[in-house]
Amino acid sequence: MDSISNIRIDFTGKIALITGGTRGIGRAIAARFLEAGSSVILTGTNLSEIEQLNKENAIERISYLQLDFTDKESVERFLLKLSKFDRVDVLINNAGINKVALNIDTTDADFDLLHNVNVKGPYILCREVSKLMKRNGYGRIVNITSIWSTITRPGRSVYATNKNAIVGLTKTLAVELGKDNILVNAVAPGFTLTELTAATNSAEDLQKLTEIIPMNRMAQPVEIANVILFLSSDLNSYLTGQNIIVDGGYTNV
Repeated sequence: MDSISNIRIDFTGKIALITGGTRGIGRAIAARFLEAGSSVILTGTNLSEIEQLNKENAIERISYLQLDFTDKESVERFLLKLSKFDRVDVLINNAGINKVALNIDTTDADFDLLHNVNVKGPYILCREVSKLMKRNGYGRIVNITSIWSTITRPGRSVYATNKNAIVGLTKTLAVELGKDNILVNAVAPGFTLTELTAATNSAEDLQKLTEIIPMNRMAQPVEIANVILFLSSDLNSYLTGQNIIVDGGYTNV
């Protein structure tokens, strides 16, 4: 056990695939992995933005790939590229979208859109990447859920359904893949200062929320990224099948 206590968070020589890695929490995750020495593959939906990022990128360990879970052809192109990889050591399913609306005001199209991005997308990537991980006898998968996977409030019916589904996927994969030295966990961020939070909450709502959160502030994206970095590292050698809530105490109020 002494060797475990001496482990540093060092991803030198490892490859991490992070979806939704061009902004918000995903961008913070990518920065932490790069600092730890990892090579990172980041996905985004906007093809022109991805092309521009690759053109401007001066860091050899970063590559950007287009992936839009609402576009079947985009998914197929991405999976074709993925099939040529020798390995992926870490998968972070971070890409996600939300729509706040009472259940009676939602449509089948709303459900299908959120389901494709928030559930089907991570399901497909877990399936395909875990094949590479099994071949190599090593892997770490972290699925990003939400506090709405453990609590809820009006307007979250579709999103909460999605995130609860991801918790179920995470637990099942942890059971299936544990023998292959693949640990699968989820991280459930609370209110974090990202573009998505700003888009789905009014300024007044955000102020009220900060007053309710026991720590009296929202999370910075890097604070979520730090938890993900630990779960993805060799410091985590036995924790699997869990949905870790990182919310400043909000869900306990």
